Amino acid sequence: MKETNSNLLLVDIKNLSKKYRQKWALQDINLQIYCGERIGLIGANGSGKSTISEIIAGIRKPTAGVVWKKSELVIGIQFQDSKYPIGITILDMIQYYLETFNIKYHYDDLENLLKTYQLDDIKKKQINSLSGGQQQRLNILLAVIHKPQLIILDEVSTGLDIEVREDIFEFLEENIVKKNVTMILVTHIMSEVEKFCEKIIFLHNGLIKEQITVKEVIEQYGTVAEYTRVKFKFYKEQDKNNNNNNNSFLMIDNERKKNNVQ
Repeated sequence: MKETNSNLLLVDIKNLSKKYRQKWALQDINLQIYCGERIGLIGANGSGKSTISEIIAGIRKPTAGVVWKKSELVIGIQFQDSKYPIGITILDMIQYYLETFNIKYHYDDLENLLKTYQLDDIKKKQINSLSGGQQQRLNILLAVIHKPQLIILDEVSTGLDIEVREDIFEFLEENIVKKNVTMILVTHIMSEVEKFCEKIIFLHNGLIKEQITVKEVIEQYGTVAEYTRVKFKFYKEQDKNNNNNNNSFLMIDNERKKNNVQ
């Protein structure tokens, strides 16, 4: 595969579609992800953000299309909601990840990591007894502990108080942004996109409507929040007009059928 701007192609998605029963979650998606890119994946609920992230991570399979990934690409993904086996402690889960990925962590480094996520005092606590915020911090830690080449974060700040969020943002700045780790950030918080991302992919009804840099957005709209507000309004109106047109066609068709019968 080719390189562009000295960035190695990590993921190449062609004509990707995903259908759940009778509903298309994604339709004809084409997307390339290069080494070092930090992408903000934004759109309304149900636009397909989590589905495309899970397909890239290999958790779900597409209905149609091709997802090519660089050989031996290591991916880390943090889910907004995760289920763990009953009785497993935080430390058990971390040790499982370290053994699975054959990662050597010095004791002091591991302790510092646990402190960053404020899990050091509860590391022997069972995961199923954690609060939502504590489990979210564990989810993020497990997504980065094996030092992935591509990390996918889904609503990274959900359930976190201000202090913990700032600590984790500092960790992400040091270990993702400064180390040029490729990242996909799924979020409804536009300030996070401005802080961590360089590129925006706007999804609507399972379609990629726009790919644009954060720099371009700031130049044209002032903030990512304003860009998103404008796009949401535009596509909402577009959907409304399409529905009205479809209803008009349906009424005309029914009238024709009625007249033919008579």
